[in-house]
Amino acid sequence: MFANYDYTNYNTQSIVSVTLSCKIKNDQDFDAFLYQWMELYQKKKNFIFIFDTCNVGFIPLKYSLKMSIFIKKLKKEKIQYLQKSIILVNSHIVKHMLDFIFMLQPPVAPIYITNIKSEINLIINGHPHNAQVILPGT
Repeated sequence: MFANYDYTNYNTQSIVSVTLSCKIKNDQDFDAFLYQWMELYQKKKNFIFIFDTCNVGFIPLKYSLKMSIFIKKLKKEKIQYLQKSIILVNSHIVKHMLDFIFMLQPPVAPIYITNIKSEINLIINGHPHNAQVILPGT
């Protein structure tokens, strides 16, 4: 599976951690990732995503396009339950892929991109950090 969702901190801290694997096996694998994301919206509870992309390898361009289309659909939701996303990135390829996605479609909530794992808690708790911030757009 491309995305492993961890709901350990969902009930207590409204945090969902998602670890992404090396590659996407097929369209159904990617669709399962998006389906679980939409399931969180159906719970009607605010949440924070923490994405770990450290194992991600080459991702075909079509999935960046699918992601930007998904974000556009999310923007049509009456309420945005996603409060922020923190993305741990250790690859220039993944970073460029994210830049491309957010150039095509700005996010629905603030995105924090960092390559320092210890910075995640600083961001969650509103402390100063050096992460790149991408703000929502219309």
